[in-house]
Amino acid sequence: MKENKKEQRELVLPGSKPEVRKVDGEPTKIIGYAVRWDQLSHPIFGMFQEKFKRGAFSKCLADNPDVYAAWQHDSREVLGRTPGTLLLTEDDIGLRYDITPPSWAEKHIETIERGDVRGSSFIFRATVEEWDETNSDMPIRTITEAELFEVSPVTTPAYPQSTVGIRSAEEVFQNRNHSDESLLGYTDEEIDMIMLELDLRMKKLNL
Repeated sequence: MKENKKEQRELVLPGSKPEVRKVDGEPTKIIGYAVRWDQLSHPIFGMFQEKFKRGAFSKCLADNPDVYAAWQHDSREVLGRTPGTLLLTEDDIGLRYDITPPSWAEKHIETIERGDVRGSSFIFRATVEEWDETNSDMPIRTITEAELFEVSPVTTPAYPQSTVGIRSAEEVFQNRNHSDESLLGYTDEEIDMIMLELDLRMKKLNL
């Protein structure tokens, strides 16, 4: 199996938007959730839905990864970085981030406080995943282990609409049966029908 590529996902759900926490005598914090466990995503380009199992980032976090937080995914505006100014923790809800932003980020903090910035985005690489295709119309991808590279407060979360973003999702979808033994037991004719169905789905999406 070839190495999976980095993927970008966004989260905008009730109770998930970033918040600013100010306590006298302590640095200002930007707090949010990059991932909420077992919460099914919206359909990703009509191909599949996705969710993260609790503890999906445990192994990654134990290895003290180099992860940074950027404003709107802009690497020129880094808000924090592990292990000093970005704290990443897994709790009962999901993967939480605590950012201690620099002083120049006050303008961004104001937009979060006003509610103008309502979502979180993250970049990851899935290392262990499972596929449930019992619903032929919309397979579900469950990520049980992943690496994390970046978290970002974002204004309008949405799956990347660029060609690169679509192709990335298509590659994940097409490679799903090569990462496990899910095609074992099928005849050659049945496999041909599965691939034909996939080709038709891709054509409907104009991919």
